[in-house]
This record gives sequence, C-alpha cells and structure tokens, in this order.
Amino acid sequence: MLLTQVLTTLIQSYCNLNVAYPPDNSAVIQNNDEFDFIVVGAGSAGSVVANRLTEVADWRVLLIEVGSNPPVESEIPALFTTLLNSKYDWSYKTEESDFACQGMANNQCVWAKGKMLGGSSSINAMYYVRGNKWDYDNWEKVGNPGWGYDDVLKYFKKLENVNDPRVTPGVHGNDGYMRLSYTSNSTYFHASAIERMIREAAMEEGLPLVEDCSSNTRSCVTESLFTIKEGTRMSTAKAYLASVRERENLVLMKESTVTKLLIDERKRVYGVEVHVNGKFIKVLSKKEVIVSAGSIASPQLLMLSGIGPKKDLEDLGIGVVNELKVGYNLQDHIFLNNYYAKLNLPDDAPEIDTDPMYSYLTRRNDIFSTPLSPSLLFTSTNGRSDRPNVQFHFWNASPKNPFLAAFFASLNFKPEFTSHLINANQHLHLVSLLVKLIRPLSRGRVTLSSSNPFVAPKIINGYLTEDEDVRVLIDGTKLATRMIKSKALNGSVYTVPVPKCDKFDSESDQFYECYIRHFVSTVYHAAGTCKMGPKSDPDAVVDATLKVHGVDGLRVADASIMPIIVSGNTNIPTIMIGEKVSDMIKEEWLKEIHSEL
Repeated sequence: MLLTQVLTTLIQSYCNLNVAYPPDNSAVIQNNDEFDFIVVGAGSAGSVVANRLTEVADWRVLLIEVGSNPPVESEIPALFTTLLNSKYDWSYKTEESDFACQGMANNQCVWAKGKMLGGSSSINAMYYVRGNKWDYDNWEKVGNPGWGYDDVLKYFKKLENVNDPRVTPGVHGNDGYMRLSYTSNSTYFHASAIERMIREAAMEEGLPLVEDCSSNTRSCVTESLFTIKEGTRMSTAKAYLASVRERENLVLMKESTVTKLLIDERKRVYGVEVHVNGKFIKVLSKKEVIVSAGSIASPQLLMLSGIGPKKDLEDLGIGVVNELKVGYNLQDHIFLNNYYAKLNLPDDAPEIDTDPMYSYLTRRNDIFSTPLSPSLLFTSTNGRSDRPNVQFHFWNASPKNPFLAAFFASLNFKPEFTSHLINANQHLHLVSLLVKLIRPLSRGRVTLSSSNPFVAPKIINGYLTEDEDVRVLIDGTKLATRMIKSKALNGSVYTVPVPKCDKFDSESDQFYECYIRHFVSTVYHAAGTCKMGPKSDPDAVVDATLKVHGVDGLRVADASIMPIIVSGNTNIPTIMIGEKVSDMIKEEWLKEIHSEL
C-alpha cells in the first residue's frame, strides 16, 4: 500500500508538469479565411500580443507558430540544456569567422532559438533581467519617442507577478502574467556555500551586494529573479497562452510556416502565405499583420516578401517592394566559456540524501529546480563608464555534473575541447565564470542564402570585429581571475589546453585574447535586425510604433527592433516590447472605431 501511494504521488507529480495549451486549429483554417489580426510567431513577444489583442472580444486573432507545444522537460528548469540542439531548437549555425568561434567545429558558432510555443522563453535559462535604465533612455534619444525608461517601466510592471520582500518596493508589479521567484539549491552539494563565496569574491573587488539590481545604474552583485513558478518554467506560452486557452477569438495554428507576406500594389500587407499540412494557403488580415518571429526569422520573412536590401533581393530573383536595411545591425551578447575556478572543497560536506529527481517530483526543489547559479554580477571594467559593460553568469559544476556534456555539445565545441573538459569534471569541482559582453560595438548581419523559405538564412555574427570589445572582455577575464584567487573562493584558474594560446603567459593579454577568440559563444540574445528608428535614419526598418517604414498594415514586434541591444538578458525586454506594442495597436484601432461611432 505504501509503495502504491509513493508511485501514485510520483505519477501525479509528473502529470502536473504537463500544461494545457490552446488547441491546434491548423486543420480547419481554409484558404482565404479572414482575421482582424495575424501574429506570426508565438514566442516571447508574439504570445503576449495574441493574448492582449484578444482581450478585445470583437477581434479575431490568428497566431501562427512553426513549432508545437513545449515538451514536458521544458517545465523542469535544469533540463533546459537537453532542449538545445533538439527538434525544439532551430540550431542555427553562423558563418565561419576569422575573429571568433575558433574553438568550434568549422569556426562556426551555434545559435539556439526556440522552435515551439513560447519560442526562446521555452528554451532559455529563465533569468529575469530588465537591462539598464540608460538603454531605454538612449532608445528615445536616438529618435524613438515613448521608449524612455520612464515610459517602458509600466510595461515591465504590467508583465510581472512577484511577491517577495527582497524586491525594491514600487519597482515591480504583482499581478501580471509572468510569475517570478527567487530560487536556490540549498540541498545541492556545496551549492549554498559556493553562492556565498561567489558574492563575497565580488565584494572583495568592490562590488556592492544589492538585493534587487533592477534600479542599479552601474555595478552590483545580486541574486537573480527567475521566470520560475513553484519550481517550474514560466514561459510566455504558459503565462500568456495557456491561461487564456478558452478564448474563442484566439485561433492558433501550430506546425505551420509563414512563407511570405501578401502585399498589394499600394504596398499594404493584407495577409500571409502559410505552408501547413503539406500545402500552401493564404490567410487574410483585415487590420494588421504583426511579425514576431525573432531576430533571425523576422528579417528572413521580410526579405522573402521583398522588404530589404535591393541588390540582395534582386540577386535572388525576389521583387523589391521596399528597400530597407533589413538584417543589418545584428547584435548579440557573447560570453567566455571554459574559464573556471578549480575549488578545493572539504570532502566531509553533506551529500544529497535522496535522488534529485525524486526530490524534484515530490518537493519541486534540488538540482532540477534551478537552471544555473542565481548569482549575477554587473560592472564597468576599469571604470570605463558609469554604465555596466560586462555581466557575469556562474555555473557550479560539481564533479560528474550531469548537464555539462549536453551544454557543451550544443555549443559546437571541437571534440578535443569537449572531451577534455568532461574528463576533468569527473574528479574536479569547477565553477564556471561566464564573462559576458553586454554592450558590444561589433555588428553582424542576417541575409538570405536562398529564396526558398525553408532554407536557413546566412548569419554573419560579426563577433570581436571591434577592438574595444576584445579589450572589455580581456578586462572582464582579469576580473574573473582576481575573483578566482580571492580569499573567498581561494581557487585556481582552470582552462582547457589550446596549443595556439598556451605559448603565451597565462595571465598576459595575448593569452586572454587568444582564449577569448576560441571560446566566446552566443548567449542566445540576437537583436537589432529590424532596427527601430525615425524615417530619417537610413538604417531604420520600423518606426517608434513598430510599423515597417513604407509598408502599411505591418509591424514587427520582437528583439529585432532594438536599435541598441539592452545591457542584460533580452527575454524580459522582449516581453515588454510585446506588452507595449499591444497597447499601441489597441489605442490606434479602438480610437478609429470610436471615431466612426
């Protein structure tokens, strides 16, 4: 009887991880069916837009997603690494580079992007970071009215649902869709002690310990909030779609690919072409199409539809509707992998006394409840600025870490580097100090490789093409070295042997630059490829209301509109963009309805 009760509890707990999402209507959508709005992409912004527009009961909204429902492992925070390079991930590869990715196979970095409801919010590491106040004030300064920090703050608050005494009063909201929480692995071997050591090491370097960095303007070390609810992931699919799955005016097509925007001779978008169930159909929009397919797929769709650089489109035989700098201005945060603190910890520390998955299923805690270390660090290297230019993430890799192999396999590292690290972790306790460049000057580009919508575009990452980016990462790595050797961590630096780099002194700028060019990789924060800016800006693709310049009935709403990437993780700012554009759409169309009445 006891065994039956235990098994029943475990089975019920596992079943509770399954989420009821809105049903798939792809089989019933017919050619020339008409909707008020069509949203392309059910990711971090698209899910928000679909939810908010269907708050108007008279509007029928079609949400089209190329993927399907997230798998159950998406719900378990620590298993996010197992989703990378899977069928739920686009697994883009960048073009070969002479400047970076030299430790990767064929000098190509791999970019993960979520391919399911929730998009990358269903595959990411769930950190809650807004960026810096200066980011948004600068967006406004370069010609985007209404995007200053004081303007967007209400949308951050609108999306948030956090109730914790550690957050700064008045800075966060408590009734939004996105549940936020602090999380810790207090039962995980050595984890709580290591988090304390990391923060003390940062404090030795003069960084203040701040409970809530949301309003900090320069530097801090803190414990991050996560988009996690009671030990499970809070994606936008779960927050914004599953919660309104009964709305009859929300129509969802899954496993459906938008291949082209339908544009008439007046340069007005009146619908989309969709490939679904082996055939192509046209679906029409009475008001607008909102493209929220992400910083790679959004510019790809625009260019396939004739909106983009004239010569590139003509070379592929695509008729030019409007010439814009689509795909340019590509920015991404990169971080240095394979730079570790090797710790000497006592052997008498308490071991976990239960199986971690059992603990997770019964109490939603332990190693599976947290993706990476909750500690975050922001600072400006060498006092270069009054705004942070680096951010540190940390990963506590205790011996025989079960997630290390999956993570490094997803990054496309050359086999010799991956195997060396995995072998070392069999007996070494390592803490990864992931030094992240958050204000890159280098720019890349997304361009079409084919007029075939099912062929991935070319991604020129542009990493480290600006010397200042290298300089900042070198200074950030020196800070990491000092932290590793601090009284608090009392460790030694552990790096993967690289013949090209090991001929230099291990603390020289030459070594750091060589190592950086081998092991920087994406933080999955691609942005900027449909730049927001005024019509007078020759590089702008959308205006401050996110309408595409020179084309009616079309907006873009995702991280691609960022004129300058935010100084921190991009998921929450992208959700904010979805919230803000939804209000702009409502204001415009409801005002028109009222004026007609």
